[in-house]
Amino acid sequence: MTRDEIVRASGLPNNGRITQMLDDMEYSGFVRINDQYGVKGKRYQLSDYYSLFYFRFIKDNYGRDEHFWSHMLDNPARRAWAGLTFEQVCMDHIPQIKKGLGISGVLSENSVWASRGDDGHDGAQIDLLIKRRDRVTNICEIKFSTGEFAIDKKYDLALRNKITAFQSETGTKDTLQLTFITTYGVKKNKYSGIVQNEVTMDDLFA
Repeated sequence: MTRDEIVRASGLPNNGRITQMLDDMEYSGFVRINDQYGVKGKRYQLSDYYSLFYFRFIKDNYGRDEHFWSHMLDNPARRAWAGLTFEQVCMDHIPQIKKGLGISGVLSENSVWASRGDDGHDGAQIDLLIKRRDRVTNICEIKFSTGEFAIDKKYDLALRNKITAFQSETGTKDTLQLTFITTYGVKKNKYSGIVQNEVTMDDLFA
């Protein structure tokens, strides 16, 4: 969320106090500040792993079922949490991601990007952008999966539309490379050719 969105959602007065609170949470590691590609202003993201787990699974479920976690094994909410948590892990390991891509020595800037969309086109979001000094930008898709991640026809089209929207709205002249960061790699099929670079979970901890 942006600072203004946090003010509106929380109902807190828009003054120096909320700035101090956000600064304190950033310094203590509870939130991360993500730069928005091509936009002035910052986007705040909850980044503390336990807080993410607490608000999703403990706050409203504590004491209700002693086997709650095992019963949630294949629950959509648990899969969504795993995806968000994996995204946080990746954002905490950008140097390792760059190493895995072989670009550790290239000056770069990291950011996120989102388009809200309108009646003419769907919204789009890019999890991580690595804009490099060599005029190449890695468009990173971060995907958690319990096995190899498979791209199907529908997702292939969504990826192509996302790249087109990014090019159109930002006017970038960089060479764009679609990069997948996954737990166990991208499954080879008729659609996997769209992926130009891969980083796996093993690369994050190499």
